[in-house]
Amino acid sequence: MLKSKAFSRRITPIERLDWESAMSIDVVSLMRKLLPGALVVALACAAAIPMVSCSQRSDNAKQAEPVSRTPPILQPLPTPTRAVVARPPVPSEGDCAPHYAKGGRGTCINNQPCRGFGVSAENGNAVCSCFGRDGGCGDGQRCDPKKLTCVPENEPPFGRGEAD
Repeated sequence: MLKSKAFSRRITPIERLDWESAMSIDVVSLMRKLLPGALVVALACAAAIPMVSCSQRSDNAKQAEPVSRTPPILQPLPTPTRAVVARPPVPSEGDCAPHYAKGGRGTCINNQPCRGFGVSAENGNAVCSCFGRDGGCGDGQRCDPKKLTCVPENEPPFGRGEAD
């Protein structure tokens, strides 16, 4: 044991420093100090919940004014489209593909002009089709890959507006 000249008390060296027990003591004492306060806050919140009444909300809803003077127009949902079987594409062969008025061109399938795309049929033969419409689009129409259907040939491609 060491004796300090400035103090009359003896200073003993620490034989073993146990950090885990020191930390657990601090955590336990901290929990003992905070637990009563947390319980008070929780009880205060639980007591405040019944004070908020749902009936006040319904009174406010009765006093609300409509946003529009006209009632909404209810329309039936559109009919679902039929499923189209994905068929493997067939490349265009030849130079018989039609040219469209606003640019672009169709394909040439089986040496016939096709206003659509070439796909392989169930029997393996190449057929003209526009997203499930066998035979492709009619005269004056083109197959639009954005709308996935036949559109008038004079309509600009890719949703563009008319040129000025």
